[in-house]
Amino acid sequence: MLRVSPSSYIKRFTFTVCFLAVGAFVFAQADTNREPRKDKIDWNQPIAVAAIAGVDRVLEDIEYLFETVQKPEYPAMIKGFLAQYRNLEGLDKTKPLGVFVFLNEGISPQPTVVGFVPVKNLDELTQTLGEVGFDLAPVEGKENRYTLALPSFSLHLKMAHGYAFIQITSEALDREFYNPDDYTSALAKEYDIAASLLLSNVPEPMRMMAVDLANAKIAEQLDRKPGENDIQYMSRKETALFLLKQFEIIAKDGDNLIAGYSLSKKDKQIRLHLGVKANPGSQLGKELKQLSSTSSQYAYLNADAADLLGYSVFPLRKDVEQKALLDLLEQSESKVPPILLGDDSNPGPVSKMLESAKATIQAGKLDGHIQMQQTSKGKAALIAAVKLSEGEEFQQGLQNLFDLLKQADETQGIEANVAEVDGVTIHKIAPKELKKNTKELFGEDPVIFIGCDANECWLAMGEEEALELLKKTISDRKSTGNQSKTGASFLLSMKMASILPLAKENAKNQEFMDSAKVAFASGGDLMTFYPKITADEASLNLELGEGFIRLISLAIANRK
Repeated sequence: MLRVSPSSYIKRFTFTVCFLAVGAFVFAQADTNREPRKDKIDWNQPIAVAAIAGVDRVLEDIEYLFETVQKPEYPAMIKGFLAQYRNLEGLDKTKPLGVFVFLNEGISPQPTVVGFVPVKNLDELTQTLGEVGFDLAPVEGKENRYTLALPSFSLHLKMAHGYAFIQITSEALDREFYNPDDYTSALAKEYDIAASLLLSNVPEPMRMMAVDLANAKIAEQLDRKPGENDIQYMSRKETALFLLKQFEIIAKDGDNLIAGYSLSKKDKQIRLHLGVKANPGSQLGKELKQLSSTSSQYAYLNADAADLLGYSVFPLRKDVEQKALLDLLEQSESKVPPILLGDDSNPGPVSKMLESAKATIQAGKLDGHIQMQQTSKGKAALIAAVKLSEGEEFQQGLQNLFDLLKQADETQGIEANVAEVDGVTIHKIAPKELKKNTKELFGEDPVIFIGCDANECWLAMGEEEALELLKKTISDRKSTGNQSKTGASFLLSMKMASILPLAKENAKNQEFMDSAKVAFASGGDLMTFYPKITADEASLNLELGEGFIRLISLAIANRK
């Protein structure tokens, strides 16, 4: 049975978009000896569409973009420019415009790109074009057909459904066009700019041709590379074969791929989206339905709760990640003093901890989180946690280890039982001889706090205040951690205003750093990346706060 994991979609989307785009648009030009298609193909159906939500939407976005940095002269300049051309009278500026990609009928179908523009009044549009110096004239003897004479060449137009379909050759318009609204209304509702690859409209032989191409390319890379050990080679090979299998499933069962961009004044953010939707009842649909109920136990954490936050359910394949981690534990075990290992009849503290770690690995997944919070002194405090299997063994082993260390010589900086919160006993370690950059990040005297209960292990690093932050995080986990959030298998977020000082010394573009400091000074610095999985769709999403909008505006305004 095919194994799937939420994190596999992060890799498969990029893989899918690249090869399906190549397969649909480039390999459409290749000859094929496959059997003739049995299903009747509607050649008037586009296989892809790209659209801008409308001229008015673009102008609103531009106005908001420069509004964030108090630069109204830029949208005013654009409006003044459009006024010279009758404000594009004749176009319907409320409706989307863009391009379709069609396949021409034939044994070896060729792709054709046709533009579409919404027309409100053809006479007004003719006058507007005339003032620009372009001549729009009807084609004699052909209803709804026109030519647009440009300085060096002509375009051909066909009017249908309130749109002008545009191409450089007249023959490309010799088809019955569907209404663009049927393909763009849903996209325009969600995104300012979007593109969709309509997999269901791509003939199956062509989709499978893309899979064949991917198979051939991956086969070239499967040989062992110089310097690779067994684990590295097996991990790379298994990952490549797994991605190929998932790509084949999407090529076969995907309904469409969507890439979208939106700028929202209401939400004060930029959003980028890349998603795949499954055909109902398909294998991909069954996978997504199963994965939509998968979630990290740390998904209750909010993206804006820390300067940096990441959580993930990471799958561990038996012959790859599990084997590598278990081998690593075995190597580590050989370096542990016998007194800490004990024997079969009387296991030592480290032996108990190792048994719990092995059980966690063999469970087939790691569920954990890491976050960076800020202390009152402006220094970083790192907090992390991981779910344990047989956590009672780890808890007991950790307690026995610190009890034993208390009795040993030269244990300065090690303290057992410094705090207890909601069943988690916390111990303290004060590292020696820390590097300069570590002290710059965490403070002059950072320490490590570690503790666990029967379910998970917690760790914090920072100055003494980090202990209070750890205790609060554990308490929040106990009070809200049972809240479920379906499909939340991974999240990475960071507040750029807190991250920028760390990169300041190594920054190559000081002008950019100065602009970023201004852009993020008043907030809106949160960047969040996460996949979202529902019963019929999986997507990758990147959200950027208003500070990033200000940064883009400043980059344009300060351009020399």
